[in-house]
Amino acid sequence: MSLPQSKFENENIRGIIYRTRFHNPANGYCVISVDIGDEIITAVGYMPSIREGDEFSFTGCWTSHPKFGRQLAFNEYELLLPQSRQGIIAYLASLAYGVGEVKAARIVDALGEDCLELLKEKPELLNQVQGITSEQAEEIVAKLNENVILAELSALICRQGITPRLAAKIYAQYGADSVSIVKNNPYVLAGEMYRIGFITADRIAQAVGIEPDSPYRVEAAVEYVLKNAAEEGHCYLRPRDIVPAVQKVLGKGCGVGVEQIKVANESLNNSGKTIREDSCVYLHRMHQAELRLAGRMRRLLEQEVEDKEGLDQAMEIAERVAGMEYAPRQREAIRTVLQNPLSIITGGPGTGKSTVTNGILITYQKLYPKNFIYLASPTGRAAKRLAEVTGQEARTIHRLLQYHPEFGFQVNEEEPLEGPGLLIVDEFSMADMELAADLFAGIPDNMQVVLVGDVDQLPSVGPGSVLRDAIASGVVPTVRLQYNYRQEQGSRIAEYADLVRRGEMPPLTSRDGDVECLFLDGFELPVEQVVPTVLGRIRQALDDGLTPMEFQVLAPMHRGPAGVGALNAAIQEMLNPPHPEKAELKRGKETFRAGDKVMVIKNNYQKGVFNGDMGIVTGVEDAKGADGPGLWVRMDGGPVFFPAEDMGILTLAYAGTIHKAQGSEFPLAIVVCVRSHYIMLQRNLLYTAITRAKHRLVLVCQESAVEVAVKNDKIQERYSRLKERLVGEND
Repeated sequence: MSLPQSKFENENIRGIIYRTRFHNPANGYCVISVDIGDEIITAVGYMPSIREGDEFSFTGCWTSHPKFGRQLAFNEYELLLPQSRQGIIAYLASLAYGVGEVKAARIVDALGEDCLELLKEKPELLNQVQGITSEQAEEIVAKLNENVILAELSALICRQGITPRLAAKIYAQYGADSVSIVKNNPYVLAGEMYRIGFITADRIAQAVGIEPDSPYRVEAAVEYVLKNAAEEGHCYLRPRDIVPAVQKVLGKGCGVGVEQIKVANESLNNSGKTIREDSCVYLHRMHQAELRLAGRMRRLLEQEVEDKEGLDQAMEIAERVAGMEYAPRQREAIRTVLQNPLSIITGGPGTGKSTVTNGILITYQKLYPKNFIYLASPTGRAAKRLAEVTGQEARTIHRLLQYHPEFGFQVNEEEPLEGPGLLIVDEFSMADMELAADLFAGIPDNMQVVLVGDVDQLPSVGPGSVLRDAIASGVVPTVRLQYNYRQEQGSRIAEYADLVRRGEMPPLTSRDGDVECLFLDGFELPVEQVVPTVLGRIRQALDDGLTPMEFQVLAPMHRGPAGVGALNAAIQEMLNPPHPEKAELKRGKETFRAGDKVMVIKNNYQKGVFNGDMGIVTGVEDAKGADGPGLWVRMDGGPVFFPAEDMGILTLAYAGTIHKAQGSEFPLAIVVCVRSHYIMLQRNLLYTAITRAKHRLVLVCQESAVEVAVKNDKIQERYSRLKERLVGEND
């Protein structure tokens, strides 16, 4: 046949897949040889699965590859059922186990050469064919339908960023309705399918011709705005905030006005997807979480605690075990916890929270030797630290509540923790509204609960500011530890943190005990000196015998020449550069190699890894691996495999944001603080960064930037009504 010469000329070509030259199962990209009758051509594009011998219709443009020559870059394809007798027999034989060409020929003989189309309409006809069992008949029909639907589905969505594996999951969930759902309202996927959000669904919608002002699109945009608000820490938004945000998401020129957004809000509220309470619009799950948490906390506060004799004697025993005498404030903290069903201990690093926690444990065990004791923390790293401090088992909240990927938390309101007992939750400032609600749902009435955390740190990454709101409500007994014992021992890190917390400028000098300041003010372009200055300090840390897991570079932002992205790229280039014999895998703008330090940035309950967990890449698998391309990472709990489609939850972690470092301490913390990050320079951010340093703090800074952060004590408001609910204002 005559092939077009211009790469801009669209062409439809029919052919049989002759050979698969390359196929990436993670994203479906393939290079195939196609027999079009009088010659064999090369075609490139995206297909979920490839079977040599299948016939397709490909639509695309001709391109010229500098190495491989002319090839058809297809963006549409359609599976063509075989037309010849032999082709039909071969196809049927491949559909079910135990159906060879002999049985397949019987099907063709019994039903004719149009049997494939016939079976889609009348699958029961297979029961008439001798030798075909009912199980084989079901498998043939199911596979026939799956092949046709999955091919059409993949052709619709794989070029929009949906992986073939995810396309298969869509088919598994929606079956024969998959294609019609994608064509009529692909925004359903954003609400119901893991890893498909509004942006991807919107691309699919545009590709299948959904109108820009479609009510489906407007409703999906409202949900998207509320989900984004939750990621920014808000439990609800007001309509006046929703309207401009939705219009921005939909884009200029879409013609969607205030009235259409109002209609979308009402529709979502009527369907139960959102809840409007007064002038507050919640996602349903956020509203439920806030209600559940407030209700359980109030119920727990109403419980009576036995006035146990011998409390003072038990504390004296705890002092002897600890080899110290508790300060009056520490004794008050222990007493408050043991005399109340729910209490809070807050204070900065070095104020004795660990001492008090151990005192509570020992005293409680002396008073109630037969009761249960549970220790938990929001993250794996924080739980590990809690176990080291107490010498007792500590678990993440997810493990405490026995999270199951398919069935959710097994410890819940119906099946709570076994009591009576004591539950201590450390680093509680990191617990967001939903996690806190799930935690309190699993706490029985006969459990005493103490929440330990530093309220002056940054709030949780997720929605709400639970610890701050609980303290501000005034209904939860709270003890604040303020005396800093590390300062007493000469720790300048503790002194710097305390000064920043109080809004006072620390005395920045080049070397001050366990604090170093590497000033950038003398340079013409200070921000461009951040990376080389940080690299120089890392070289010194390596010379001192520290490993990458023992030091952490922290910056307020991802973007810019002094941001986390630029720092990670430069540090990786220095510590783990590319090598011809070292396998690597690229994801977005990042490349991963064995030996890289990485962090999980989103919970993955199936793998048992959570936001903020760190590990080291130990292996890189290519497409030929048993599980396809991906990374093996050594986490605290053991090795975990991240296939290519899950690598989006990993990032390089030589440098990280200060937010992500919450709950962690490092022997050495290198903190970047420059004026180009002015939008993020806040007192609690700098305080959190400083308190990540355990033995040595290095500030790579402009003095004026530190001053801006210290003076900026405006805490970003988070929209939540937890405080009001705790005091009964929203009953």
